Amino acid sequence: MRIVNKLAQFYKSLKEDEKLLRLLYYLPKDSLDNPLDESKMDISQLPEKDIIMNNILVIGDKTSDLKMDTHFSRICLYTGPRAPQKHYLKNTNQFTDNPYSSTQQYFFDIYTPVAINNIDFRLDWLGEMLNEVLFQEDIEEFGDLRFHSGIPLLNTPEGFIGYRWIYVVPSGQGPKSFKS
Repeated sequence: MRIVNKLAQFYKSLKEDEKLLRLLYYLPKDSLDNPLDESKMDISQLPEKDIIMNNILVIGDKTSDLKMDTHFSRICLYTGPRAPQKHYLKNTNQFTDNPYSSTQQYFFDIYTPVAINNIDFRLDWLGEMLNEVLFQEDIEEFGDLRFHSGIPLLNTPEGFIGYRWIYVVPSGQGPKSFKS
């Protein structure tokens, strides 16, 4: 399964992607203010980078501190449902749970202030960047990561909009025999 290991890998990859961090932290003053502008400092170089990271990348579904005057976007990363994979039995003409294989869902909830989204489509921009980070060719530790679905978040803090990106990772386990 390695759920904790997978979460740590996701978090590390998000934390190390400077473009994603800039999109989360630098909110535009107007439509010409580009968060990826090279004149802006890298988030990893800012003296308050640890505080910033704790606010823009959160393990778990934490939104209680997001207020109307919040000046950043956020990605909350956590596990979703885990279910056995199905396999087809020809002799009974039906699907059944496979006891040796399951699928773990991982949720990435993106929150951004409505006012910012109206300027530069920040919510969609962050979704595109998240997808790029997770599916980089040089990242092999994610294994069989697949995009599952995405849905708008309806219960967001006041002044925010949100979207949930759901990815799945299949995992197997061999049968264990009883030792006598």
